[in-house]
Amino acid sequence: MTDYHRIHPVSAGSPPPPSAPPEQASRSGKKPSHDQLPVTAPAPAPPPPPPPPPSRRKRSRCCRCVCYTVLALVLLAVALGATAGILYLVFRPKIPTFHVDRLTVTRFDVNGTSATVTDAFDVDVTADNPNRRIGIYYDGGDVTASFNGTVLCSGAFPALYQGHRTTVHPRISLAGETRLDSAVAAQLLQQRAAGFVPLTVRARVPIRIKFGAVRLWTMTGKANCNLVVDNIQAGTQLSIRSNSCTFKLKI
Repeated sequence: MTDYHRIHPVSAGSPPPPSAPPEQASRSGKKPSHDQLPVTAPAPAPPPPPPPPPSRRKRSRCCRCVCYTVLALVLLAVALGATAGILYLVFRPKIPTFHVDRLTVTRFDVNGTSATVTDAFDVDVTADNPNRRIGIYYDGGDVTASFNGTVLCSGAFPALYQGHRTTVHPRISLAGETRLDSAVAAQLLQQRAAGFVPLTVRARVPIRIKFGAVRLWTMTGKANCNLVVDNIQAGTQLSIRSNSCTFKLKI
């Protein structure tokens, strides 16, 4: 008898054959799907490199510069102090003295209506230099005469040189026209009639000191003389009842 092959029908609802695993798929050349790719976290950034340490040579140079500067300043201060001390011991400087000898009125007019004073004075001054080895240069200056704080007239101190242990007698001419306060004008006329008039003569003079052949920098001399005169009348030499003068030197 003849053998017949049997044909078995396949139903449409049977499951498909299993797919190959990823390893087999990769080996077979097929790419895995997006859902099957592994997820990896980004790698952290490396930390920045530390700054280089400061150079020891730069520090040592800065320290040396500071030390040398401080040392130079200290040596300069010591040298100046030693020089000043030597000059003081050698020359023994003393402050000059001033004195008002005479006060002559060449003009004095008082206008009672406008309370204006027009006046002119000649002031004779004695300046004494007691130093044995120090000369004094007077480079001009300003001189004023005032009553009760109000300047009546002004003038210029003459420029001159005064040698060591000498006395000079400069004459200073003062002139001015001043409008006074009514109370000050009345007080001036009242004290003029009483024969007791206080006046103040001030001088501000640039001075240079000479030590031997060395001239120092310019300093400021201030003279202040408080006077009391008997009367203020034109053409007369006033009688000075009180005379007190001081002199200060500002370095």
